[in-house]
Amino acid sequence: MSGVRGRGGPVPMPREVAVLRGVRKSRINREAPVPLGDPPAQPHGLSLGAQVEWNRILPSLLAMGTAKDIDALALAGYCETVAVFYKLSTIVDIEGPILYGEDGIPRRNPAFGAMMAASHELRMWAREFGFTPSARTPLRVEHSHTVTPAGPDRLLAP
Repeated sequence: MSGVRGRGGPVPMPREVAVLRGVRKSRINREAPVPLGDPPAQPHGLSLGAQVEWNRILPSLLAMGTAKDIDALALAGYCETVAVFYKLSTIVDIEGPILYGEDGIPRRNPAFGAMMAASHELRMWAREFGFTPSARTPLRVEHSHTVTPAGPDRLLAP
């Protein structure tokens, strides 16, 4: 059998993720490209549903430090997938997962299959950005924001 084989093993993690996970310094690729630190700009042409998701998720991404300007297109893909998932969920909620043909035979609603495919795609994008609890669990982040204590202790806070 000839042909090009894919790379085996786990998908390499981005440098930032490796640092956050506490990977030994000797195992981190110090020559990996480092993108500019600018936040991602919302691309023109996003659907309304994708824009809503972009605005919902961007503050968390910026707080985690896991999205840069170069990630804008990937983030747009995630947001559009969310928008499609919600549209399909609404259709399935109204029509149901099973439709009955003119012959009375039950068939799976095509919108249900598309919704499940969007759900799978959504999980893949979510892992890329650390949107799931299991994707975040191994990360270690030094938080730059501090919580000001309530009551009299607030006067002692820096």
